[in-house]
Amino acid sequence: MLTQLRRFVPILEWLPKYRRAYVRGDVVAGLTGAAILVPQSMAYATIGGLPPIVGLYASVVPVLVYVVFGQSPQLSVGPLATISIIAAVSLAKLAPAGSPQYIAYAATLAVMVGVVHIVLGLTRLGFLVRFNSEPVMTGFIAGVGIIIIATQLAPMFGYSIPTESRVYDSVYEWAKHLDQTSVATLAVSVSTLVALYSVRRYRRFPAALIAIVAWSLAVLVFDLQDHGIAVVGHVPTGLPSPAWPPFDSHAVGVLAGAALAVTFVGFLESIGIEREYARKHGYRIHTNEELVALGLSNTSAGLFQGMVVTGAITRSSIIEAAGARTQLTGAVSAVVIAPLLLFWTDAFSDIPIAVLAAIVVVAVTPFVKVGEARRLWRVQRADFWLMVLSFGATVVFGLELGVLVAVVASLAVIVYRVTNPRVPELGRAVGTDAFVELERHRDVETFPGTVIARVEAPIWFTNAESVERRLLALAARDGITTLVLDASGIDHLDATGDHMLRNVAQECATAGVRILVVNVHDGVRDVMDASGFTALVGPDAFLATDEDAVDRLT
Repeated sequence: MLTQLRRFVPILEWLPKYRRAYVRGDVVAGLTGAAILVPQSMAYATIGGLPPIVGLYASVVPVLVYVVFGQSPQLSVGPLATISIIAAVSLAKLAPAGSPQYIAYAATLAVMVGVVHIVLGLTRLGFLVRFNSEPVMTGFIAGVGIIIIATQLAPMFGYSIPTESRVYDSVYEWAKHLDQTSVATLAVSVSTLVALYSVRRYRRFPAALIAIVAWSLAVLVFDLQDHGIAVVGHVPTGLPSPAWPPFDSHAVGVLAGAALAVTFVGFLESIGIEREYARKHGYRIHTNEELVALGLSNTSAGLFQGMVVTGAITRSSIIEAAGARTQLTGAVSAVVIAPLLLFWTDAFSDIPIAVLAAIVVVAVTPFVKVGEARRLWRVQRADFWLMVLSFGATVVFGLELGVLVAVVASLAVIVYRVTNPRVPELGRAVGTDAFVELERHRDVETFPGTVIARVEAPIWFTNAESVERRLLALAARDGITTLVLDASGIDHLDATGDHMLRNVAQECATAGVRILVVNVHDGVRDVMDASGFTALVGPDAFLATDEDAVDRLT
């Protein structure tokens, strides 16, 4: 019972073992994380059509909740560009961006996302998030990156347009209003982009925070608002008080799809970086418990007037490099941000909107992984085209259909590969006792009247028909009198698979083709013995290796 409690409440495990040697790394990483989280959370809130302060609200209580329930010392929890834009598309169906109703429904969505996470975790359904192809996800994230960049064009040119989920809609709206361009705002945007891109290699350097401070001072000193530069404006002082967001049936119905999509995308990003750091630092991540932790963080974000949160790869990699040793890193970040909300919110009022837009663009540029696309083209063309399909659907048809295509494509890949296992034909490598695939090797010896096939998967109801077609096609070749079935890859045989093998044996017997079976696992042999397959082909048809079968034939 105590062990189970510690898995769901990891602070009970790591806090009693906390060592003084961890303090420096945790404090430095926490301060570094706060320096990155402040500008990013404000910028990502604007992506979602929310006031920047909502991003800051989501960077205090949810972070502290993750400190208690989260498993990864290196995960930085907070708003994320990807899920902000997904959320914005659905929220825009309920209320105008930035309106009180819109803000309230953003909190509703955060609670819904939290509930989905918690339900998946408590019902042990965390394995469902693994049904996803990495190339498909790469294409989807790249598409989201392009969409986000398109939505930030107008703010960087000094005007606003509706949030759209399709690139051409955003670009069209941006181009239609080019006559409203503010030259001063564009100058701010371009100079910020140049500065941020120039220092990107220095990952621990708080360039975004420095840009915000520098331009805020410039606005204050030179009255840049008089030159048409839009700023954040008044930011209310104080920490958010807990409040229950609206849950009318219409809103829940509209937001349900977004809640599932955000859970899918956000948790995949979180768990990917967590597992990487778990391997590096020697600890374990339990998927279901982590779902609950992120669910509680999102629920708290909604209850404290925030927005959806999740783990971010970029921020996490920076605090890991800064020396994060325990979850106390997150507590340090939250403790730094909280006083800003209590006493210094006026410091945020002069931040140019264009600077936040530029920060967003720089942050999402790595979403478009050209190098990964080249690698997939070189390594596995099928995965490359899956990535292109996901990317194209997201860019052309928008986020909602893009998420659907990503899920369906991933499931289609799984179904295809499960239902169509490889059954290569084998031959003996010349001068050796090794049996290798004919299609992959040149100097391979074959045997007159004999075909050797290896099934490289368990045989069950999903793939039995496909395996049957392949075996019968091999056995039906002219002059074939013996089919050698290499069963080394068959580690499971269900009733449907066994029935299929008996059909193959009977058709081969009718055609005068003998069957020899080699490399059979004990459990599979038990099924064959019990079903009558062994009696059908004869007990002497079972041999230990392919070489034994060849010796029998010769």
